[in-house]
Amino acid sequence: MRTSIMALLIALVLSAAAFGQKVEGVWALTEITTTGPNGSTQKMSQPSMYLFTKKHYSIIYVSSDSPRSATADSSKMTAEELRSVFVDSFIANAGTYELKAGKLTVHPMVAKSPGYMQPGVYTTQSVKIDSNMMTLVSDSSNTGPSANPTTYKLKRIE
Repeated sequence: MRTSIMALLIALVLSAAAFGQKVEGVWALTEITTTGPNGSTQKMSQPSMYLFTKKHYSIIYVSSDSPRSATADSSKMTAEELRSVFVDSFIANAGTYELKAGKLTVHPMVAKSPGYMQPGVYTTQSVKIDSNMMTLVSDSSNTGPSANPTTYKLKRIE
């Protein structure tokens, strides 16, 4: 009986260690791998920050391979230049999150893209944390399962 209780306690501790890892902290995006017909892997060379508190998150990163163009006067930028700097190469959103059974679900409250802030919008990713590295793989969203999952690799920086 005592051996059975001890074995059960050890199993519970090991299970808690495997599933109890927290995403809380500050992470830097190191790599994005897309799948599907035009799948690719991009090593991230530009700034990024994923912040997780107990209930809230903030994601912001430059998604291009090169630094965004700087200009002294944005009022003189063409529509194409504005789109390149502020739309195509920049990701930003924040809100609340849930972490349950190895799945991270984010509920955006504020985002660069107004469509991402609509009521009922969410995304779910499987999450794996190994030491100071985290891997997120897109799973589903409010529109359904991910047809071509994307993998995000992050490194804890704080």
